[in-house]
Amino acid sequence: MSMPIMKSSMLALSHILLWSTALASPTPSLSPRDDCGTVISPSNFWQIHEQEPYRDEVNILGPFPPNNELSFHVSQDANGANEKDLIASFKNVPCPPAGRGPYAVEFLYVLDDRYYYSGNVKIDMFAINGPLPTETTGGTTEQVPTWNNMAGLTGSLVGTFSLPVAPDAIHSKLVNINSFTCQPEMNFRFSINNDSPAAGEVGYFQANQAGLRIRYGC
Repeated sequence: MSMPIMKSSMLALSHILLWSTALASPTPSLSPRDDCGTVISPSNFWQIHEQEPYRDEVNILGPFPPNNELSFHVSQDANGANEKDLIASFKNVPCPPAGRGPYAVEFLYVLDDRYYYSGNVKIDMFAINGPLPTETTGGTTEQVPTWNNMAGLTGSLVGTFSLPVAPDAIHSKLVNINSFTCQPEMNFRFSINNDSPAAGEVGYFQANQAGLRIRYGC
């Protein structure tokens, strides 16, 4: 079992590792199968917080375009308390005949000095049943998922995965999570796996198609 690494320690380690790996391999080494098809990034993320059940963390961590610091973030305290989950939305997905399957949700991990983790790093992915909740203000309608209004929309567990941790965190890795029937809008919920009572946190900066994404057409 790997020992938890505090954020400050992980950042320091990552700076060193990023420099050494950048000299050796500036791009991830992937198999031909991993390079096939077309990749699309999420349209939006929202952080939903157990302690703020009636609103999203709009002023803190979301919604925002994926290329933003802390864009992928999930955490929980010991015994599953104080959960912060993530809602990811892929919009305008080119379903057949514009595109062809399979439509695979995956996570391309490439070492970045802003990646950090501690404790329990196993992540669960849940289906979302139906469109995201909306609110209309001043004639503008926006999607506003919150802890409470997502409770009835969160469906079955459709994937569990982990990102690399030390000493393997220096290596790029393509994590295949699951494949799905295409929908023009595909939404998922992510949270720290609570099978263990341990606290956990994972934060990853999405950039240059690294991070959470959908691949189709392979």
